[in-house]
Amino acid sequence: MNKLIALLVSAFLLFGCKENSPLSDVELNDPKLISPEITITKTLNHRGREQTELVVFLNDKNNNSIDLLKGGVLINNRPLGVSFDGEAPYYGTSIINLITEKEYSVKIKLADDKSYPCIVKSPKKLLGPLNLDKYHNMTKPLVVYWDYNNNPNTKYLLEIEHETQETLELSPIEARMGFYSFSTQFLEKVTEGKGGDILVTLKAVTSGVVSPKFDGGSIQIVESACHQVTLGSVDADVSFFNK
Repeated sequence: MNKLIALLVSAFLLFGCKENSPLSDVELNDPKLISPEITITKTLNHRGREQTELVVFLNDKNNNSIDLLKGGVLINNRPLGVSFDGEAPYYGTSIINLITEKEYSVKIKLADDKSYPCIVKSPKKLLGPLNLDKYHNMTKPLVVYWDYNNNPNTKYLLEIEHETQETLELSPIEARMGFYSFSTQFLEKVTEGKGGDILVTLKAVTSGVVSPKFDGGSIQIVESACHQVTLGSVDADVSFFNK
């Protein structure tokens, strides 16, 4: 498993295990006690609906999240409210637009009123819908097309979900080509030769810079585009399903 996928998987697992940090009861002035985990997500689902969200976790050394007793978090100088996922507090908003070539600055202000910036810039080209048919003959390779944003800070991942999920991190050359071909052998492996509905998701992950005053951390823009495809093996069905 490559490094990026491992990071995404570990972040997902840790997200479900987070609790409210004991540091939520202390006025914090030392940024070295915090590891920010900042994600701007833009999701285009298989029904064509778009959703954008910003989520900020302020993690302690045990990966529990902090609700600052004094201080706060701002996105481009706009204060963010606090919400809870179970017992874990986080700062965030769903009222955020993802615009091309825009700098998003998340400032974390501590009890002494000192602020520490984390910055990510959106790429010149945002991820649009995937170019796929609704029905595909699985005896032929399945080709996925996308618009490449030519940003050195962006990595691409392809996911296929059936009963289980397969994730591939694309190399820079594969991402630049703007398409990827899933072989017939791969499709048969994913569906165990039975065909059926699969969900294809392309993710573009653009990384930014966290203030070095913090104990590590990350700020990312994660764009996702999903498309549902029915895999079959009879050519006669293609025109019916594509309608």
